[in-house]
Amino acid sequence: MTREEILDILLDRLEEGTWVLAALKTAPKPLLKEQLRDKVNELYSEKTGADETQQLISSRYILDTYTSRLEGAGLVNVEVIGRARLFSLSELAHELLEYRKSKK
Repeated sequence: MTREEILDILLDRLEEGTWVLAALKTAPKPLLKEQLRDKVNELYSEKTGADETQQLISSRYILDTYTSRLEGAGLVNVEVIGRARLFSLSELAHELLEYRKSKK
């Protein structure tokens, strides 16, 4: 498999998870899980014009699903400090977002 084929598969399978990556990319520092949810919903509303009732991440369950999928795919780095988990983009995620941008 080529690099492009692998990145295409990741983009295909991420679906709305790309919003989480985009939110982390715009964040100046790693985010707590709740901060990440707020940032994703804010970015989603800003870009799509969705109102408060049309949030992308409307529950903790959906947030947990997205973060665990991204962590499992190696797209986010998770730093554990006590009980808090801080999320940031991995190098692979940066590469994936650049690839997505170049495809448009």
